[in-house]
Amino acid sequence: MLFQKTSLFLCVAGGALARTLSPKLQVRQNPTPTAGAPAAQSTICGDIVDAVDDPEGFTDFWARYAYQCLTSVPFNPAVASRFVKYWNQTVEYQSTIAYLKNPPPGYQQPAVDVYKELAKIQQRIDTGFYTNQYAFEADFQLLTYAMHDGHVRLIAGTLAAFSFSAPFEIASVSVDGKSLPKIYLTADIIDSQTEGWKPSPIKTINGEDVTEYLSKFAALNSWGYVEPHAEWNALMSSPALDIQGGGTIWSAGATFFPGENLTVHFENYTAGDESTFLDTIWIATYSEAANFTGPLTTGGDFYNYFVLGNLPASFNESAIIFPTIPEQEPATGNWSEASFQAFPEDPDIVQYDLGIFHTGLVSGYFLDDISTGVLSLPSFDVLSSTIGNYSGTVTRFLKEASLQGMDNIVIDLQRNTGGVTLLAYTTFKSLFPELLPFAGSRRRSSPMGNVLGSAITEFWELLDETDDDERQFKEELAANEWVITNRINAATGKNFTSWEEYQNGPTVNQDKFTLVEQYDLANEVFDRAAFDEWYPTMYMPNKTAWPIQERLFNPDQIVILSDGICGSACSLLIEMLTRAGVKTVVAGGRPQTGPMQVSTNRGASIYSTVDLDEDIEDAKEIDEFVKETTSSSLPAVREPGMNIQYATVNLRDQIRKDDQTPLQFKYEAADCRIFYTLANLYNTTRLWHDAVAAFKDKSLCVEGSTGFSTTNNTTPLPPPKRQAQRPTIDHDNPGVEEVNFDEIPNDGLKDATGGDIQSPKKCPTGTKIGQTCPGTRAICTAVDITCPSPEGKKQLPVCIPTCTCQASSCNCDGKCQVFNKLERKVQNSEVKVKTAGTQGQCFPKVGTGNVRLGCKSNPKTSSGR
Repeated sequence: MLFQKTSLFLCVAGGALARTLSPKLQVRQNPTPTAGAPAAQSTICGDIVDAVDDPEGFTDFWARYAYQCLTSVPFNPAVASRFVKYWNQTVEYQSTIAYLKNPPPGYQQPAVDVYKELAKIQQRIDTGFYTNQYAFEADFQLLTYAMHDGHVRLIAGTLAAFSFSAPFEIASVSVDGKSLPKIYLTADIIDSQTEGWKPSPIKTINGEDVTEYLSKFAALNSWGYVEPHAEWNALMSSPALDIQGGGTIWSAGATFFPGENLTVHFENYTAGDESTFLDTIWIATYSEAANFTGPLTTGGDFYNYFVLGNLPASFNESAIIFPTIPEQEPATGNWSEASFQAFPEDPDIVQYDLGIFHTGLVSGYFLDDISTGVLSLPSFDVLSSTIGNYSGTVTRFLKEASLQGMDNIVIDLQRNTGGVTLLAYTTFKSLFPELLPFAGSRRRSSPMGNVLGSAITEFWELLDETDDDERQFKEELAANEWVITNRINAATGKNFTSWEEYQNGPTVNQDKFTLVEQYDLANEVFDRAAFDEWYPTMYMPNKTAWPIQERLFNPDQIVILSDGICGSACSLLIEMLTRAGVKTVVAGGRPQTGPMQVSTNRGASIYSTVDLDEDIEDAKEIDEFVKETTSSSLPAVREPGMNIQYATVNLRDQIRKDDQTPLQFKYEAADCRIFYTLANLYNTTRLWHDAVAAFKDKSLCVEGSTGFSTTNNTTPLPPPKRQAQRPTIDHDNPGVEEVNFDEIPNDGLKDATGGDIQSPKKCPTGTKIGQTCPGTRAICTAVDITCPSPEGKKQLPVCIPTCTCQASSCNCDGKCQVFNKLERKVQNSEVKVKTAGTQGQCFPKVGTGNVRLGCKSNPKTSSGR
């Protein structure tokens, strides 16, 4: 292991890039922990934007300069108060509020009273506590992270401008699978396995024990996970993440300024021996593409653009240079190169167009030496057009595994953070065609939600199916979240008769909830609306159309492999499979013994502020047709004050049959836990062997990790005691000095009209294909959209924004179909980093109401909404 303090070169997942430092941002050449901060520059934000717009096209900067820019952005209490009010209205639809305030004993994260914390932030606004926008947004984002819900997302304001990262990746592995894991550089793990040498683990980071340092870092920056084990894994390298083009929280996606210097001592550290330590800096990645913002010089300019969404008066729309979509090379048909040879070169079953930056995801492998088939499902986040191919590949794999006489099946769900719910349902049915999963869910019975539900459900029932236009619109609305009478009451097995019946559920934790609902997957009209004209044949009565009519494998032959980072549709699949008796093995987690949960975010429905605001407007439009007086009951205008790129809440909880506690708050341990090892982290074949061995022999599981699972177990061991603490940000000691900023412009209270939520929508009248959609950074593009009959499939002009993804988080209210990795150009010739993050086009998500995209609209209203 050789590292030069003045010439760090680490290339873990892509080509490293070196660029000379811009003359505008000259810095000292050898950063050390004790060196003082350079003089603050009031134009530091402008210097960064100029470097981005420079022909050289820099994207990455020293973290301290990004922090100086962020803390130079002024704070306007009136705008901040408007945003707090907006978010208070939004979280009324968040399903977990009561349980977050008073979680059950098995919940592994700290309690949080969301409304109380919002009131504290408002109090800080009122008392003049915040001196810059960053301090306010950091407190706000910390609160959203404290909800530990992957469906609660907020990409807004100045925090959307930068993400922070280390210039190298790390991994947590055990030497032998039994001893506690230690932390290594990922490059050392990969190289040592091929070159035959023994890497030295990291001992300290910035003088602090490595485990303590990373635990604090994970608690602060890892979001959406129900326990610290998953937060820990989110920092670490994974081949399952590499094949999706993603980066880790550590190397690509930290939210909060981590400091300036990054000094690593290895266990073999010797003073003066540069091969035993690493002295480098934290990096900040700027999120906007070159020329997207126009000239931003001061912190005030940054405020106008990132907070208010207003472009500079001198902005020239014609100067926008959109990312070039490269000509795609043919799909590789395997994940080997993308995973640094971790995945085999010769999969036995592959989905069409499988490859990084392509549309295929599913691959299958037959391990003849242990008579095991492995089905790799790294994601359910797919384009609508590939749903059938994805599902078909799963059934093809299972049939072939059965024909080849495989004794066991491994379903590898590592790094599967969810996506299209339909794929969870079809995958389950392919395994157990004779079973009907419960898959219940419910929501808060909130005042505004009940107004929406009562009005939209009543209007939907009024639509005349004998009128072609009204029938088509009724089909379009069939999967709307506020239509309930085509969903099943889990208590009766029959459809709900009205929203009023649905809303009168139990009171739990001093909060009112609805009754439990289920999708009627045998209702083809509902399916087509929910899943873009796809419907699951195996949920239909005609069994002759089922691709698999009898189960091919029993539950005791199947094992799920997860790393705990399994959310949404992935957690739904795990819930359905484990209730059917399938066992689970989870890998990784914090370097300690004991159990670990198999899934993380377990919400049933992610709900964006775009959808919420459109649903509110739609309800107002139909006021004259329904009994509910929506116009007087719903907010006149939901003005966020701040510019939002993407924001969501969890609308519905997953609820188990005959239970009241949301799955999000239940302790759902794996049947067995294993550690990643030096030998298996970047050798998936070895990992699959290890998982199967532990599945069959509990003595191979991590000490103290068995007996906690509820699968086929009516007396599980009690969950571990909650130990996690809420992280805080010290505003009084941020680590570097703040920069003086310009006063807020007098027009600072203007509506945030210049910015645009990254959401596909139909092109404005007069905008031609290939042109920029006015007032946005989106291109009018011809997109295949399937409308209800008789319109059917057609090409419609849709504004498709560009999108970027960092550490599995994308600024897209839809499906970010990536087309390449972001080329990182660091403004420091002595620090080279791997390529991390991706960019692509933000296509409509599956189930988008296609009226928004140009299908026929409401025939009863003048606006056609």
